[in-house]
Amino acid sequence: MHDDAGDLRFFVLLVEAGNLTAVARHLNVSAGASSRRLARLEERLGVRLVTRTSRRFDLTDEGQTFYERAAEIMIDIEAAEAEISAHQQELRGVLRIGAPLELGRRRLADFISEFADRFPKLRVHLLLSDEGLDVVNSRLDLAIRIGMPNEAGTVATKIMSSERVICASPAYLERFGMPTTLAQLTEHRCICLMRGHELGMLDQWRLSRSGEDQIVEVTPHLSTTSGEVVHDWALKGKGIVFKVLWDVGDDLQRGRLVRLFPEYQGETIGLFATMPSRRNVPLRVRAFLDNLRDFLAPPQS
Repeated sequence: MHDDAGDLRFFVLLVEAGNLTAVARHLNVSAGASSRRLARLEERLGVRLVTRTSRRFDLTDEGQTFYERAAEIMIDIEAAEAEISAHQQELRGVLRIGAPLELGRRRLADFISEFADRFPKLRVHLLLSDEGLDVVNSRLDLAIRIGMPNEAGTVATKIMSSERVICASPAYLERFGMPTTLAQLTEHRCICLMRGHELGMLDQWRLSRSGEDQIVEVTPHLSTTSGEVVHDWALKGKGIVFKVLWDVGDDLQRGRLVRLFPEYQGETIGLFATMPSRRNVPLRVRAFLDNLRDFLAPPQS
């Protein structure tokens, strides 16, 4: 009989520790025993989870997928145990949350204030930054991240996924016309986000249709390091944008923006919560994440 939960825990600990020697020390077993356990797990799954060298290992694509799901499952198991032991316990204490500026201001701020209203003994601190606040050094309970985080000493759990969509305001379309092909986007006023210390331009818009991938490289008429400014410029009719649905979904529903090329699916972006540890997740953190998932979930059609 396989110890499935034990194997999940072992692999998550292995990824977090960074090597077989460290996880063996944590589990109080030999490095050889850890190596054999990893080999048995890979044999049972029928895939290679890591690529090994003498000093380190890297996750394969299958290993990355397995780690993400295993980490989520372990968080759920430990959170369930914590909830049972804290049954009927009122949320209290301080909850420190980090988030990107636009997401925090437009989507999370009202939700967080309403969440805090429900629990008078809970104090919530929201820190907003597009620089990616360090969870450990900033003493955060969790940080909301766009895209899969890669931070040593932390664990990530997925909150939701959403796709990027091409959209523009009715005012822009009335003034400049509606593009009818993806190629015509190169002739329009597009707005792009700049990211990272190298200020890389997000000017390659990746889409797919009927299983066929396409990349449109646009020339930005306007660009900025602020996702919120990109959003505001789009609402003011300054150009066409490629934004995640969780940012523009409400504007599309209310007619403030119009989706272009709905027959195409944009690239999928994950929203994650990063925490300093997956062990003994406080009830207030688990309750916050559960409520946040419900709040951000798309409406049922």
